[in-house]
Amino acid sequence: MRPNLRKTLLALLISLFFMLMITHPAAIYRGATGGLSIWWQIIFPSLLPFFVTTEVLLALGVIQFSGALLEPFTQKVFRLPGNAAFVLAVGYTSGYPMGAVMAARLTSQKLLSPSEASRLAAFTNNASPIFILVAVAVGMYQNPALGPFLALIHYLSNILSGLVFSFFARPVQSRAENPWRHAVETLARAHQQDVRNTGQLAGDAIRYAVNSLFIIGGFICIFAVVLQLFNEVSILRMVMNFLGGFFPKLGLPQELWPAMGAGLFEVTLGAKTAAAADAPLFSKIIVTEIILAWSGLSIVVQALSFLSAAKVPGGYFILGRLLQVIFACILTCIFFPLFAPQLSQTAATIPATMPSFATTLRWATVLCLTVNLGLTTVAVLSACYYKVRRR
Repeated sequence: MRPNLRKTLLALLISLFFMLMITHPAAIYRGATGGLSIWWQIIFPSLLPFFVTTEVLLALGVIQFSGALLEPFTQKVFRLPGNAAFVLAVGYTSGYPMGAVMAARLTSQKLLSPSEASRLAAFTNNASPIFILVAVAVGMYQNPALGPFLALIHYLSNILSGLVFSFFARPVQSRAENPWRHAVETLARAHQQDVRNTGQLAGDAIRYAVNSLFIIGGFICIFAVVLQLFNEVSILRMVMNFLGGFFPKLGLPQELWPAMGAGLFEVTLGAKTAAAADAPLFSKIIVTEIILAWSGLSIVVQALSFLSAAKVPGGYFILGRLLQVIFACILTCIFFPLFAPQLSQTAATIPATMPSFATTLRWATVLCLTVNLGLTTVAVLSACYYKVRRR
């Protein structure tokens, strides 16, 4: 019996990584503490409200109820069932890897099929508005005017990727002639299936949220350690530059190749390296958009781990990252000349720092409540529309 080639190569890489850990303990410590700092200051407070609220709404049947009412929209635009509307809203406001996590969660609850969840996760993997507007635009580029432009390209390119997938998908059959009646029946069915009291529901929601966030934190720390080794070990730094050298045909200056290599692994370090490079602003924006679209192996592995746990194939997810990279480059080339005067203004005079835990949690909670309020409003308006049309 021959050993598995893939597992053999993986074992060799892990062995090399283990030896580097022994020979460079200081780098391991700095990488781990840096990863924990990012996770605690930004990731944990920004995702916690969405995890907890989503679990509660799922148990109360609100997601199923609003999904039944919003099904005509998701069917026509993305050829997906109505429950996809909630994943869309959360994925475009909460940040990596929430879109994939929610798609996998709804699949485990039998609200989405594995193929639907795979296609949905492919275009709901986004950086959060907090990360783009604050961390990237102000903190890294020192240019607040750049934030809306980066966000526009980033979100629009992912929506276009979803529309491309919809062209090759089969139309979703309507589950009921009367969406309002179907929504009420779905809500009643959800209440009958979940008999937990309020205390149990709150405890389970917090337990699921914290466990999921610890999984994400583990991935962040591992990749932070790897990247710290890349910075401190000369051989590994050469490998990073070599990986960045695969992109010269894009017309990018050589100063930005290390940023591409870093962004291949981790989005924060890649964007920070691009912002600090001595290169034209247009080239730096192109590289930043590519890094945000790809999201880094750290985020990709996190998303694939949640999808595989729900038995959702990850092929569409990888394809979605590549499509978003292509669309982001095209849209940047189209829109940059229109916004170049505003984007080239003097950098911010007040240096920005990493937002505190309380600040991130406050803004994430506001976003979470706004998303749920918006979905509720749309669902109510949809219900009124169906009632008026039936009359």
